[in-house]
Amino acid sequence: MSVARRTALFSLGAALALVAVKLIVGLATDSLGILAEAVHSGVDAGAALLTVWAVGVADRPADPQHPYGHGKAQNLSALAEAAILVLLAAWIAISALDRLANGGGEVRATWYAVALLAVVLVIDATRASASARAARSEGSAALGANAVHFAVDFAGTLAVMAGLALTALGHPRADAIAALFVAVLVVFGAVRLGRSNVNALMDSAPAGAEVNLRAVVASVPGVTEVRALRVRSSGGKYFADVVIGVDRLAGLERSHAVMDDVERVVEHELGRPAEVSVHAEPLAADEQPSERALAAALRVPGVMEVHNATVLMRPGGRAITLHARVAADLPLEEAARITQRLRDEIRRETGAGDVYVHLEPHAPGVAAAFDVTGRRADLCERVAEAVRPVAGEPGEVLVFDHDGRFVVVLRVHAVPGQSVADAHALAGRVEESVRAAIDELEEVVVEVDP
Repeated sequence: MSVARRTALFSLGAALALVAVKLIVGLATDSLGILAEAVHSGVDAGAALLTVWAVGVADRPADPQHPYGHGKAQNLSALAEAAILVLLAAWIAISALDRLANGGGEVRATWYAVALLAVVLVIDATRASASARAARSEGSAALGANAVHFAVDFAGTLAVMAGLALTALGHPRADAIAALFVAVLVVFGAVRLGRSNVNALMDSAPAGAEVNLRAVVASVPGVTEVRALRVRSSGGKYFADVVIGVDRLAGLERSHAVMDDVERVVEHELGRPAEVSVHAEPLAADEQPSERALAAALRVPGVMEVHNATVLMRPGGRAITLHARVAADLPLEEAARITQRLRDEIRRETGAGDVYVHLEPHAPGVAAAFDVTGRRADLCERVAEAVRPVAGEPGEVLVFDHDGRFVVVLRVHAVPGQSVADAHALAGRVEESVRAAIDELEEVVVEVDP
């Protein structure tokens, strides 16, 4: 059994006991204040029973008819309790005004009435404290309503005790005035209760949540912009919808990782159970023309991958060249249509006049290459001889056989202080030298170590 349900059942049992005791003493003393409290406790019992039902419904898991769960049953329960409180306050107020008009009535302020009210104060304080703690820990609107209700009971009981004391001192109207005070407290509690739960049913955002969350989400690495953010609560649970902008060149996996980070920080910031939905939209950041060309190319169906985009400046305007991979078994006519659409997209994106596309076959099912370094020491030595004049002694040379042709992987050492651009240029010179020395190569991969 959940904490919320146990707390609600405890409140129900306490309310039923108080109804019986208050009613007996109220009739014995003819105190309108105590009778008002008896009726109030009767309403408490009904409200506690309603809370038990609401908490039970709210604990049900989501289903196809209620995809967001059943949490709002608690808000409906709290609204019903607020309406009952208003009716109770009206009855108490009318009875109190009637007594005031007729001199206050005959109230017998006995010792056992005062003792009863002292016990009631302890019970009300215990119920209010327990319900408030459970409401905070469980995020329960129904238990929060109970906590408000019991706090009103506590204040009302204090007023009734004061009324009895003044009656004993010779002020007969004091009891009716205390009952009227109880009615006013009940109305204030009902209004507060109704307002907060109407806001919840209307999907009002928690105060300040959107501003705080926008700042937190914007600080997540990879988030370019927070485009939209909505938060609502239901049954002690938050639901957040976030739309963020991400760099369109970041790639699907990186964008998904950013979305996961946003989910985590939103859940942490809200501080209670939450369902967070994050939608990412691609945004163009401060991109170079070559980067814009690559982004445009990835929008074209049939293009597997693009690289080596180069911007050419000519007297007639800008031109762009790039390499694009398409399916190896694609008919050339179909590849030509893809290439034309690729050109059109890049022109729209960059404003380039001419676009030149080098097509490469994409064949993911190619056969694997096998390590033959140990058997081809002669080939390793030929590779080393080609490398030495360009980059000195290579650190490692590996040779792989790929259907009769060879893939060579080698490492060379850069001069201290070189940049990435310098290292890339060195790798290019090493590759050219190795290819010039050995004809049967399919690929040369050069790693430059600092």
